[in-house]
Amino acid sequence: MKQKFYATLDRIEGSRAILIAGDEGDTLEISRKLLPDDCKEGDMLSVTLEKKDKKTRSEKERVEKLIKKLSS
Repeated sequence: MKQKFYATLDRIEGSRAILIAGDEGDTLEISRKLLPDDCKEGDMLSVTLEKKDKKTRSEKERVEKLIKKLSS
């Protein structure tokens, strides 16, 4: 299931971008590298979050193998 919302680019602080989302003014801090190249403070962004079950399972398996290897 996807969750889509809009956020405003509030400001850029070095390598970080601060977004304001939702009616409550929730803030998100992301890497500036994730922004579109022409993005500037005040721009409205569309943000989509999607859970990736297959990738989650494969990552869990990878971490479990590493833990097992380190435990031996």
